[in-house]
Amino acid sequence: MNGKVPPAQGEGRKAGMNALPALDRLAMRVEALAAVEAIECLKARYWRAVDRGRPEEIEACLLPDAVIDFEGLPRFETRNGFLEIVRAGAAAQGCHMHHGHNPDITVTDRDSAAGTWDIFYHGIDMAARTIVQLAGIYHDTYVRRDGSWWIATTIMRRTSMTVQSIGTRNAPRVTRLGNGASP
Repeated sequence: MNGKVPPAQGEGRKAGMNALPALDRLAMRVEALAAVEAIECLKARYWRAVDRGRPEEIEACLLPDAVIDFEGLPRFETRNGFLEIVRAGAAAQGCHMHHGHNPDITVTDRDSAAGTWDIFYHGIDMAARTIVQLAGIYHDTYVRRDGSWWIATTIMRRTSMTVQSIGTRNAPRVTRLGNGASP
């Protein structure tokens, strides 16, 4: 399982950790592992909701004051502005697939964590007759409130992107190709 958790038995002294009873250390490790699993499930629910155009489910993943900063979109200082864009695009014909990989979650304290994810996105826009493929890196922070984990900040930067237009004879043509922020 991915994630960084408090040191195992015998590692505490090396890391400068106070000598805690073995059961306390074990309980801390189990709690941190449970947090990592809950955060991974949270991010999966978020991407699934985005792909299916379900703003109410997205809302249940983001704090009201969440910061959403995706390269290629405006920066949002609350979830409401982001949800407006989702609602506007939900009726569009197409298909969106976010594939998150390689989570690296660090539990920073009992109620907060930070993580990075690699992302592969494939989108088909039937109205615009385009296919978009991109790869990128998410940098997120998470908080636990009332026992539930929430996305507090989510920042995505592209590492590569291809946009293809589909002509009237259904022949694809690459119209944009680049890495990072290049168009």
